[in-house]
Amino acid sequence: MKSTLVKILVGLVVVAVIAAFALMLSLNSIVKNGVTSFGPEVIKAPIQLDSVSISALSGGGEIKGLVIGNPEGFKTPNAVKLGTASLQVKPMSLLGDKIVVESIKADGAEITFEGRLSGSNLGKIQENVDAYVAALLGPADKDKKAALGKKLQVDELTISNTKINLSMTILGGKSATIPLPDIKLTGLGQGADGVTPAEVIKVVIKEVMTKTTAAVGGFLSGGAKAVTDAAKNVGGAAVDAAKGVPKGIGDLFKKKEEPKK
Repeated sequence: MKSTLVKILVGLVVVAVIAAFALMLSLNSIVKNGVTSFGPEVIKAPIQLDSVSISALSGGGEIKGLVIGNPEGFKTPNAVKLGTASLQVKPMSLLGDKIVVESIKADGAEITFEGRLSGSNLGKIQENVDAYVAALLGPADKDKKAALGKKLQVDELTISNTKINLSMTILGGKSATIPLPDIKLTGLGQGADGVTPAEVIKVVIKEVMTKTTAAVGGFLSGGAKAVTDAAKNVGGAAVDAAKGVPKGIGDLFKKKEEPKK
């Protein structure tokens, strides 16, 4: 009887080990399919991803060829283009309820800021993410959050050496490229409950939008001053028109208010 019980326990351990390795070996396809199927649902824009390569033993890996498209109504080909991003995951955390991502490093990305007086592509993406998270979680409810499946913990996320390509009606058809200050986020989901993937996306998009808004606003404000100074040499109506440029800049970053019911 004791011998039979030992054999059963050994068998269960072997099955568990095989299942763990199967999960780790299929991790690449799980991550890729998750990004390309779940991501568009959150941001309401297409996402392409060439490949995911994560070591089942070390947890280190790369994500290559990530391209985030634009929401409907915008003309530029994409909002974000990233050649390669590296990440480090705790392999054994894949077997638990919370996946621990020790680091994500994105270097050399390109962001296209398509702005009009009615708003921008990044602003629309942020609105879509906010709406998705609000609908997903609703009021703070731990039981509901727990039922959403695996959670994440992201210890450190850095975005560096990123450039912003401007495509804006206010530039009169001209384009410009400006640098985005580096971004570093730490301690996402370190509590017992962790965070959902949608919540991570929301935090990242908000930080990118904040830094982009500051960078673009600074660039355009300098341009608006130049326009105003030049108009003074003409006088009259030209000065009045130039005064409207800063207001137009501010309108680009205003978040649309929901209509009152």
